Amino acid sequence: MSPRMLENGDLEEQNFNEKERKPIFRYLAVFLALFLLLILGVRIYFTKAFGGVVIDGASMNQTLHDGQRLLMRPVDEKHQADYGDVIVVYVGNYPEFQEVGSPDYIIKRLIAKGGDKVYCENGQVYVQYGGVGDYVAISEPYAYYMRGAENYSFEMYEVQEGEIFFLGDNRQNSKDSRYKTNHSQLADRLYKAEDVYGVVPDWAIKHDGILSLFLFHKCSK
Repeated sequence: MSPRMLENGDLEEQNFNEKERKPIFRYLAVFLALFLLLILGVRIYFTKAFGGVVIDGASMNQTLHDGQRLLMRPVDEKHQADYGDVIVVYVGNYPEFQEVGSPDYIIKRLIAKGGDKVYCENGQVYVQYGGVGDYVAISEPYAYYMRGAENYSFEMYEVQEGEIFFLGDNRQNSKDSRYKTNHSQLADRLYKAEDVYGVVPDWAIKHDGILSLFLFHKCSK
């Protein structure tokens, strides 16, 4: 088949179509560049404002699972841990964690702070805030009892100023603040409030799959 010579009209139409395509490609290139810059900006923001943790263990089941990657906001003057928060606690300075293979960080649920009193009866945790007034039965939809809530209790702890009391959500498979029943790495005391390194926001738990696709994480236990 021999090629057909273009008439003047065909040539003008072809030139017009080529000119029409160029702005479209240019807009697409600009859009793609802006999109990549946006992703880069978000990534830089999160890596500066947040740290990353990788869950190692089962003490926070069913809320968190082994190997899960999460964002954590470090605590500072503006961002402090509050009741019910999932907290990352630095434990590297305690002699109980000096053995080879021991974690430098643990992740738990903050239950009580300095001045509070706390106890549990048949799976229901009660807190007397500030050590005065009535005990309040706190709502804990996240608490998991693999052997039944009726089999989980602990005596009263009085949390001194500068101390914290925390529990694992997997209540019957957790080392936490319950040193009186040998369920803590510490034999005779509570952890300190200054040990709290960061807080894992609820939204970071709900959207962990999306966030972990483009954010760097550092491993913590």
